[in-house]
Amino acid sequence: MTVLYWLRNDLRLHDNEALAALPAGTTALLPVYCFDPVTLGPDAYLGLPRTGPHRLAFLLETLADLQRCYAGLGSGIHFAVGPPEEVLPALARQLGAQAVFASTEHTTEEEEAEDALTAALGPQIPLRRFETLTLLHPDDLPIPIGRLPLSFSKFRFDVAAKVSVRPPLPAPGQLPPLPTEFAPAPLPTAASIAAAMGLPAGAGPVPDRRTALPALPGGETAGLARLHDYAVDRHLIGRYDDTRNEMLGEAFSTKFSPWLANGSLSARQVWAAIDTYDATHGARSKGAMQLRLELLWRDYFRLLAQRTGPDFFRWRGLREQLPKPARPDQAVFDNWTAGRTGNAFVDANMRELVATGFMSNRGRQNVASYLIHDLHQDWRWGASWFEHQLIDHDAASNWGNWKYIAGTGTDVRDTAFDVPQQARRYDPQQRYVRTWSK
Repeated sequence: MTVLYWLRNDLRLHDNEALAALPAGTTALLPVYCFDPVTLGPDAYLGLPRTGPHRLAFLLETLADLQRCYAGLGSGIHFAVGPPEEVLPALARQLGAQAVFASTEHTTEEEEAEDALTAALGPQIPLRRFETLTLLHPDDLPIPIGRLPLSFSKFRFDVAAKVSVRPPLPAPGQLPPLPTEFAPAPLPTAASIAAAMGLPAGAGPVPDRRTALPALPGGETAGLARLHDYAVDRHLIGRYDDTRNEMLGEAFSTKFSPWLANGSLSARQVWAAIDTYDATHGARSKGAMQLRLELLWRDYFRLLAQRTGPDFFRWRGLREQLPKPARPDQAVFDNWTAGRTGNAFVDANMRELVATGFMSNRGRQNVASYLIHDLHQDWRWGASWFEHQLIDHDAASNWGNWKYIAGTGTDVRDTAFDVPQQARRYDPQQRYVRTWSK
C-alpha cells in the first residue's frame, strides 16, 4: 500500500496521529509539503504576502529540520510549489497511491482546501483527515461542535472540564520508505518560491539583538529543546504567572507559540510537560494553572472558528453586534504599522514586530485596541498586518483575538484598553520604550 501524506501545520514526528495511523501494510510513504499560493500570496485587505519574511524563514528552518528527522527514519520529504488540490492528485495518481493522509484544519479557507482536494482526488483515492492541532480531541468533546458555547467560561467549565487531555503519541521508530524510483524535489529557497509564484523576492529578516525570542531555529528539534529548557532545566513554569505580562527578555513567557503555530510542537506535549512539572514539584502552581488556561483559550478559538465558519473572519460580531464605526485612512494605518503614531508605547511594540516578527501578548492587546478604538481603523487591516508579520501567526488565535478587541467576538462588553494606563503599569520605567525607541 502506498500512502501520500500532505504535510501542513503538523511538522513533527512526536504526537502525530497521522503517522501513528499508517497501516502495517504500508509499503511506501511519500510525505509532501506544498508551498501554496493561497497561504503565501497576497491577502484580501492589504495585498501583502500572508506569510511574511519572518515566518517564511522560520518555516524553511522547520522543514529543513523535519527533512533531517524523516531521513533518520528511512524516509524523506517531497517539496512542491503550487495549489495542493492540483499538486497532490497528480502525484497520487503518478505513484498509484491508495490513500492521502492529512492533518485537518479548522478555519474556513483551510477547510475549503481540504474539500477541493477531496473533489480532485475523486472516490478512488480517499482523503483521510487526522486531528493533530487541538489540545482536546474533538471526538472526546461531550457536545457536537455545532453546540460549542459562545462563551469561553462556559466552554471551560461545561465542556473542557469534562474532557481528559490525551497523552502525546510517541514518535515512530521507523517510517516506510519513499516510493521506488521516485526522487523527491529538494527544499526550495525563499527566492525560488517567490520566483515560482511570480512574486517579487523580498529581503530576508535581519537578526536583531533586542529580540525577546530565544536564539533557537524553527523545527521540532528546537521546539522540544525549548520546552525542556523552560519546563525542566530552569523550572520556569512555576513563575510564569508572575512574569507573563513582562515585555523584555526571552524568559518572561514560554515563547512556545512559533512552534505551536506550525505544529512542530503540539499543545498536548506542552500540557504533558505541565503535568510533569506539577508531579515533580508537588503542587499546582499559579504559573501551571495560567499556562493551562492559555492552552484552553487557544483551543477555544480553533473550535470556535470551526463552529462559526466564515463568520469568524467577518466584520460583524458573532452575536450580530456591530463594531465601532471605522474611518479607514491609509496614512493613519501606515503610521501605525511603522511605529509612528506618536504614542511611545504603541510605537515601540510596532517596531519590535517589524524587526523581529514577535510581540508580547500585552503588546498585541494594546496596539490592537489603539488601532481600533483610538485611531478608528478597520480591525481586519490590523489582523492582516499581524498575519503578514508574526512569526507565530495562527489563523484562529490571531483573528479570534482581533475580533475580541474589536468587540465582534463572543463578548459584548467594551473591550477598549486604556493604553496610557497600561504603559504606566507594564513599563513603569520605560525600559521597553527606550529599547525600541528607534
